[in-house]
Formats: sequence, structure tokens, C-alpha cells
Amino acid sequence: MTRLAIWSPLPPTPSGIADYVAEALPALARLVDLEAVVEDPAAVDPALRSAVSVRAAAERPEADLDLYHLGNSPAHAFVYRAARARPGVAVLHDWSLHHLVLRETVERGDVSSYLREMRRAYGETGTFVGRQVARALGGTLLPALFPLNERVLEGSLAVVALSAQTARRVRRRLPGRPVLRLPHHLSLPLDPPPSREDSRRVLGLPRDAFIVTAPGLATAAKRLDVAARVVARLRADHPRALLVVAGEHDASLPPAALSAAVPAEGLRVTGRLPLDDFERHLAAADVVLALRFPSHGEMSGAVVRALGVGRPVLVSAGSAAAEEFPEGVIVPVDPGPREEDELEALLRRLLADGPLGASIGALARAHVRARHGLDDTVAALVAFLGEVEAGKARPLAAIEADRADEGGLLGYLMEEVRWGARDLGLAGVSIGLDELLAPLVGRGR
Repeated sequence: MTRLAIWSPLPPTPSGIADYVAEALPALARLVDLEAVVEDPAAVDPALRSAVSVRAAAERPEADLDLYHLGNSPAHAFVYRAARARPGVAVLHDWSLHHLVLRETVERGDVSSYLREMRRAYGETGTFVGRQVARALGGTLLPALFPLNERVLEGSLAVVALSAQTARRVRRRLPGRPVLRLPHHLSLPLDPPPSREDSRRVLGLPRDAFIVTAPGLATAAKRLDVAARVVARLRADHPRALLVVAGEHDASLPPAALSAAVPAEGLRVTGRLPLDDFERHLAAADVVLALRFPSHGEMSGAVVRALGVGRPVLVSAGSAAAEEFPEGVIVPVDPGPREEDELEALLRRLLADGPLGASIGALARAHVRARHGLDDTVAALVAFLGEVEAGKARPLAAIEADRADEGGLLGYLMEEVRWGARDLGLAGVSIGLDELLAPLVGRGR
């Protein structure tokens, strides 16, 4: 591989994916010739700019292979547009890209493009659901059920999945497409991690509190309103129980939603943290809370870090994280109607049985350190990319042939035909209707 272009936001962009890519770049640069591609190179951390070559997306730098880090947030819009324009390898940090597509269409006033994407991917059901979501009537669950990643998947030479759940979905969606199931690497700025006691001293947290820490951006999907109510109930007989939100508030979860449920002395919200202090908050915790419902197939770096410092981590059952790690390493919480009661029962058990939490944390730390090493994951990625680059000519030609019809009436008709084929389980199968439809509409119109 002569040159690799890595498309992703980079620090100080407030994105876990930006941190993930920045952590891997130095190790990747030792193995391949690479450029990082961002929207604005001048905004990238100067230390990172001095370590690797950084180019602007507008320059569309040439490369032997493009690696697109895709997440379900506006920070990845430029990556999404590039992945659609030039086939490469997609790294799916989230299974769903629905909110990103909404930002690129509906939120820019282009409802028709969004509805076309929904119909292209999901047929009549997509049309119906898309109309509800475009009117802001879809709630939080409907977008999560329709990932809207089909255009990116179909236009990619290969896919890198950061969880077994996502890898399984890609293989089912695109049989035969190269897929690498790559464990999310563990990167700790402080290694070995500080002790619980030292972390609490540095952060000014009570030495004898029972601390439940929710790391990262505080959103409604992370069930923090539920956590606040549970911690408030714990404080009735354990007044030293404390909920720490180690990150910023998202607009979807205003601070009042938490402060109304738990008294001020039982809640701390830190705002965005430097990575050293973020790790200290994980190390200071008795329990780390990483619930997500509805889940968009995220593989959280905060979860991997929390396991790496040896803390019991509670996640939503059915999420990518719940399926990624074996029993005993991670603790699932059913997101159904009994979620609040189940969470309270689990926290009370861990509060009453310190050795149980220590045992779960020790298993977690050993598992992650054995299987999620940065150098090992980078080496696996480079080997996979080399195989993709060596065999890219044939799939690239097939992708470009499909894209030639996207703009006109023929492209619209082919989208209808292809959706029907997918509905019949014939995804990726050439059904030979191009030549039949072309004379009916005039090719290229």
C-alpha cells in the first residue's frame, strides 16, 4: 500500500471517534504511509499536526486507499459525503447513520432527498416511516430501527466493524463483501491506571462515597434520568451514594432533568474533560454506567476504557457492548419496563458486596488487556487493508457501474428494482434488468 488517506474528525473535535483515530495514528504511521483528512487542518491539535500529515477534505487528496471513519453525528458529514463519492473502506463506529443522514437532508431543508433514501433502502415501509420522522413524529425509536447506512455499505470496497454485532449485520446485508471484525482498542493516557483513592483525591471526590459514574456526552439515550431516580432512592438509606456525569450535557437532556430527580449533593456534572481526568473519573468509580436505549449499534471507547481500568460496567441488554463481552465481564440491564427496578437491584447488590464488584472488574481488566491491545488491532487493520487494496480493481469497477445510473430516471427505476430484490433476499445479485429498462426511459435521462 503506497498511500492511505484516513478520513475522520480529529481532536480537539468533541468526538470519541476523533480521540480513537488520534490514538491509532502514530502506530499506523509506523506501518504505512498515510495522510489524515479533515475539514479544517488549522483546527487540529498542533501536536497531532506535527506527528502526521494532515490535509483538507476540500483538496480531495489522492490515495491508493481511502479509510472512512463513520459515526452517527454531524462531525462526520464530510466523511459521509466523501465515502459516497469515492469508494474506500468504511469503518463503522455506529451501525446506524440515520441521524447523520437527517442532518444532511431534512435539517438542510431537503426532505425529498431523505424520503428517496428511505424508499431506496426500505421500500414502502421506508416511505411511510420517513414521512413521520421528517415531521419530527418518529420519536427516538423509529430512527434507530432504520439505520440508513445502505448507500455507504453498497459503495464500500470493504467494511471494518468494531463489534461482532455490526460485523454480523454487514455480512448478512452484503454477503461476500470483505469484513474485518476489529476489537475497539484500549488506550489509557495513564497506564497503569491510578488507584480509586488517588483518583478521588485528585478530582476532589468523597473518599468514602459509593460513586456511580456515567462517562461521556450526557444524552437522553444513556438513560441518565433513570439513573438519577435510582441514585436518589439509594440515598434514602445510603446518603453517600453519588452520581457523577463525567462529560458534557447534550441538548436532548437538559441539566434540570437530572437535578430534579436527585439532590445537588448527590449529583456532579463535570463538563468535557481532558483524557487524563476522564480516566481518573473511571478509576474513581465503584460502578460505571453505560446504558444506551435505543441503541444505534455504538461501540463505546468509554466502555473499553472502564473495563481496562478494572471497573464493573453496566450496559443495556441487546446493545453492541452487551453482546461484545462474555458473561462476567460486563453486566447487562434490560431496557424494558422493569429497567429502573433492575438497575436499582444491581446497584444495591454491588454496593453491599464490594468483593463482587472487584471480581467483575478484575475479569474485565484481564479480558480487555488480552484482546484489545492497540498495537495488535492496528496490525490486524493494516493486514486487512493490504488485502483489500491488492484486490480492489474488480469490486471498484462493479461499484462504479452501479453509480453510473444514480442521477436520472433509469437510476430511480433501478432503485425500485433493487429494493424489491433486497426484499426477496437477492442483495448483491445481478438480475439483468438494466438493459430491459434502459430503452424505456432513455439511458442517462
